[in-house]
Amino acid sequence: MNLLKVDQDAKIQSRSIEIVSYECDDEHIIVCGELRDRRLVQTYTLEGTLREPAAVHQMRICIKVAVRTLAIEEIEAELPRVPHEECAEMYRTLEEIKGFTLSRGFSSRVRRKIGGRSGCIHLTTLLLAMAPAALQGYWVHNDRKPERRKISGEHLEHYLVDTCRVWRREGPLVQKIAAAAGIRIKEKNEES
Repeated sequence: MNLLKVDQDAKIQSRSIEIVSYECDDEHIIVCGELRDRRLVQTYTLEGTLREPAAVHQMRICIKVAVRTLAIEEIEAELPRVPHEECAEMYRTLEEIKGFTLSRGFSSRVRRKIGGRSGCIHLTTLLLAMAPAALQGYWVHNDRKPERRKISGEHLEHYLVDTCRVWRREGPLVQKIAAAAGIRIKEKNEES
């Protein structure tokens, strides 16, 4: 079976996540994410009631990120479409994320703070998808002006090195970027 050539008429459910970064000012970017789940076919409740195809989740989170520190300074959310009344208040859990820095460990800190029984899996999923997209927005923000187009050893180590195979510490890309920026990359055994 070729999974990449699945029958498009057989769709039963869809999820889309869209994340967009916006210029705010020289010191901040705003990153907005939206998660949408749609039931694409008729289903039945446990009681046997017919449910027509419909939107099940529509949630939006916007964060204001300080580009100097990559800290979340402000966070807002709206949940125009949720499946249960109790879900509508879950946006309040996101206040706990204010002040978090988009750096290593962000995902585990988010899961501990608003994951599982403490929050909403859909909001958590969206926020976790937004973090790497926010970093992309940060890089684009910096790349727009030559005077901001600098990288420090701390940034390279903290946000890029060992985040994937291409950015592995001993790989050619890290070595090339470090050489161009005049940065010495620590050996694996030098890390603290």
